[in-house]
Amino acid sequence: MTMTSATASPRHNWETDLERYRNRAVSVLEAHLPASTGCTECGDPWPCARACAAELVLEL
Repeated sequence: MTMTSATASPRHNWETDLERYRNRAVSVLEAHLPASTGCTECGDPWPCARACAAELVLEL
């Protein structure tokens, strides 16, 4: 049995997806900044989960 995925088609452009994720990550990091009371955007303790996830995306 062969399993296929709709996203695994030869026409799928992974670079386009990665670039979109990178751009979104930059936007998140521009908004979620450290402050003495936690994240300036969401108020969670710094580093917030959103900032950590954005950093991970930028490492891809």
